[in-house]
Amino acid sequence: MSKIVNFSMANRGAVARFLPARDLTDDERRRLVGMREAARAHQDDLDAQGVDWGLSVQDALEELIAGRADSTAEYAGSAYFTALQVIIDHNASDPDTLASYRSPATVFASLDDALSAAGVSADLLPSQYIFSGPPSEIGFYIPRPLEGSPEIGCWPLAKAGPAMDAYRAVLDRIDTDLQYDLEELIKALDSWYADWNEGQGAWWWAEDGSIFFSITG
Repeated sequence: MSKIVNFSMANRGAVARFLPARDLTDDERRRLVGMREAARAHQDDLDAQGVDWGLSVQDALEELIAGRADSTAEYAGSAYFTALQVIIDHNASDPDTLASYRSPATVFASLDDALSAAGVSADLLPSQYIFSGPPSEIGFYIPRPLEGSPEIGCWPLAKAGPAMDAYRAVLDRIDTDLQYDLEELIKALDSWYADWNEGQGAWWWAEDGSIFFSITG
């Protein structure tokens, strides 16, 4: 079964405002209503599939916005990451799809190896941000899903520019079987980096603007 890698843009601080959710503005409270509705919809879909994680997505969301994630259920990580993605989605741009892969971990590990061999520095290799987990601004530990799905990654847009430059410089020197995947990754990074980089000083601009990755399937 394939896994889909989506991406969107959000400010890390805006996401962290809900973990925990304290002193929310009127607009943030409205977003929280939408998050709760989305969490219920996710759980309804899981119930229809007969999937039981031992923790509902609604309860996972309520724990996260209370500033904790302490369920002992074996598959609670899947509920927490699904609820966290709901929070991200309600603070982010509309998502775009990077690609669908049988094994994203294998593809990006291969890209890491190829880029590293071509001279790209370790701090710019893609696996570290595609699979980075929740942003560091969240001040408590959120368990990861046991089976690696859903998965979340976060990459500051300030780092996306140097990464794209490094990738483009070596694009014609890596295995041709990986060039298409790298080109698509460059496009994904550039789709938000260009606007963010050129928009400094605009009312909407924020230093912590980031690309968030979501892997489901």
